[in-house]
This record gives sequence, structure tokens and C-alpha cells, in this order.
Amino acid sequence: MKHIFILILSLSSFAVFADPALEAAAILRRHQAVRGISHRIEAFSREFLSLPYGDGGPLGEGIVGRYDQDPLYRFDTFDCTTYVETVLALSHATNATDFAQHMDDIRYENGLVDYTTRNHWPSLQWVPNNIQNGYLRDITRDVAPQGVVKVARAIIDIPNSYRFMTADLLRVPGLSPAEREVRAQEWRNEANRFSAQEATIDYVPVDWIMQNQNWLQAIPHGTVVNMVRPNWDLTDIIGTHMNVSHQGLIIRRGEQVMLRHASSTGTKRVIEVPLVDYLRPFIGHATLKGVHFLATE
Repeated sequence: MKHIFILILSLSSFAVFADPALEAAAILRRHQAVRGISHRIEAFSREFLSLPYGDGGPLGEGIVGRYDQDPLYRFDTFDCTTYVETVLALSHATNATDFAQHMDDIRYENGLVDYTTRNHWPSLQWVPNNIQNGYLRDITRDVAPQGVVKVARAIIDIPNSYRFMTADLLRVPGLSPAEREVRAQEWRNEANRFSAQEATIDYVPVDWIMQNQNWLQAIPHGTVVNMVRPNWDLTDIIGTHMNVSHQGLIIRRGEQVMLRHASSTGTKRVIEVPLVDYLRPFIGHATLKGVHFLATE
């Protein structure tokens, strides 16, 4: 399942490499003196500011992908999740090989590269798997006052989501129309490997945050945030409900708390805005109810 969360290409600060591994190595060299995960997150996330939003999900399983042969990693375009993943992997890496392994570990269950093991569903897979593998720590209840945190719940119907897969969604070049139909049916048949599961995720309500803006000083630099829509009904679009619609990074600039993220709206770029400015339109919103916080380890 492509990431659905809701970056006019600017390469002025980038050298152009034929091999993404060379680009990864160059980016890592530029920030090799930066120490500490949160400071490295700030440096690497700044590297990609103004780059374009990648509609449809810019990453896949590479040339070995059965259903999605988009590259395993790239540095010219992002959606909200691949932006966070790329920054996290760079922040933990010492060289290009190390970076590629961190990307696999963050994007796939047990680091096994396959469409069916990709962490497609934030509250069911991406968040718990990256807590389990040590990249992240849920701090939502640690930073919020007692009694403020709420819990979002949804049944993630993975089998039904596979039944929504059609030939036009395949990212596999070179197939004939007939071959694409056969491959799409194979894709839909992957539904038999899964069952629907309940997913939960804690959140601090938007309305409470906006009434207690000074509390945001408790959010650590480099925190990963998830925008929570409890039991978000997407059954007509992708066949299931979800709990999370967007991801980003908290960057502290003095007392200012910024959200740095790949935005699918407006100019559709990687941007940063004050978190309160991002949240303000969602006061009393029908579906987006709160924010979930993950410390980077």
C-alpha cells in the first residue's frame, strides 16, 4: 500500500549523481561533524527544505519489487513518511551502506524488503515496529499532563486494502497490458496472507494544545509527530479505516516549536511552519483530533 498521507524541484544545493549511494555518501560527509541524533535530525531535515512533494509515494522496493519498483531511496522528492524515514536513517548512519540498512530497518518489518512487509500502516506497523527496533520511543503520555491524552482506535482492514489494488497502481515498468492484469490479480491475492487488526495510538487533542501553547516547550528537539484522525474512514478510497494521516518532525528554534514536513498542500514542498500555525485550522475539526509524539533514540 502506497503511503497516502495527507515535496517544484530545487537542486541548487545538491550535486547530481548517477548513483544514489554516492549522493548518500556526499550528504553524510557534509554533516559528519554533527553529533547527537536530535542535532543530526535538524541538519539532515534542513538539507531537503523546498524539495518537491512526491505524489503517490516516491519509494518502493527497487528493481526487485514485485508490485512497486520505485527506488529504495532517493533525495530529490519525498512524501511525509519517506521524508521522516530518510532523515532518521541518515541521522543514524556513518556511511552510505549503513544508511541503506537503516532505511530497510525503518521501512520494513525486520528489515525484510518486500511490499508485503513494508510498514504501510502507521498506528499498526510503522510506529510499533520502529519502537520495537529502537529508533523511536513513545513520549505522548510522558510529556502531557495526566488525564489529557486520548486513545484513537481503528480496525485496519489490510485484506480489504489489497482488494483495492488495480493494474494502474502497479509501479512496474515494461509489463504488457495483459501482464499488468495478471500481476494486479497476484497483488490482490496477497490479501489472503493478512487479517484485519485493531490499532491504537495515543494523542494529545488539538483543542487542548491550542489552549495551552506554552506546553509545547515540553516537546524535545527532533521529535517525530503523527497527526491523528481516530477511526478515519477511508473505506471508499483504500478499503479500510486508519488512525494517522500525516507525519513530520519537531524542530526547536529557541522557544519556537516548528513543524518540518513534506506538505501535500500549497506549494507541495518540504517546508517548516510553527506547529501552532499548522494546527490552528484543525481546532474543532471533524476528523483530525490530535498529535502523537515519538522521541528519537
